[in-house]
Amino acid sequence: MSPRPDVSEKRRAQILESAIQVIAQQGFANTRMDDVAAESGYSKGLLYWYFKSKEEIIIAIADLLFGVQFRKMQKLSVEGQTARACLENFLDIFLEDLRGMLKVAPVIYEFYALAFRNTTVRKVMQQYLERFVEILEPIVQQGMDNGEFTPGKARQITIAIGAALEGTLLLWAYAPEMFQPEEQLRASMALILKGLAA
Repeated sequence: MSPRPDVSEKRRAQILESAIQVIAQQGFANTRMDDVAAESGYSKGLLYWYFKSKEEIIIAIADLLFGVQFRKMQKLSVEGQTARACLENFLDIFLEDLRGMLKVAPVIYEFYALAFRNTTVRKVMQQYLERFVEILEPIVQQGMDNGEFTPGKARQITIAIGAALEGTLLLWAYAPEMFQPEEQLRASMALILKGLAA
């Protein structure tokens, strides 16, 4: 008799996909565990087996949306390339993942809005920023140390890069007809790199 396949990861992924669909339509505040169970086709009891609360679902969605991106970014290294090339590689990863995330943009914007009033979401977003800084700050610092970039405060520059990326996405949310996000993000990075050049 062959062993039964492990379906737990598949079920978990299906529940998260269902949660994303419901949240995109109804928002976090109006989404109930009953709604996610109905969308997934699983019983509420099974849903609670995987996620004890809506907060746990929020954390899992954040990891789903941002986790893969960070795992790719952590492989960035200035070894064998310039800091500029490394930052350009970072942008390529960001844009590649952004294309996949645009379909769930309403959920991402919910994260931004909820960060002001929901401590769980705020902690998740703070961790996102911390990981972003941990990955990019050493690259910027290396560029300064080797004379490629003008000396300055690497953390401030890293946060400026993050602000340019996140700010562009926020602007695009309410004025999508004004610009293409990928084109604007590349232009923003080009301006930052030009300003950094020694």
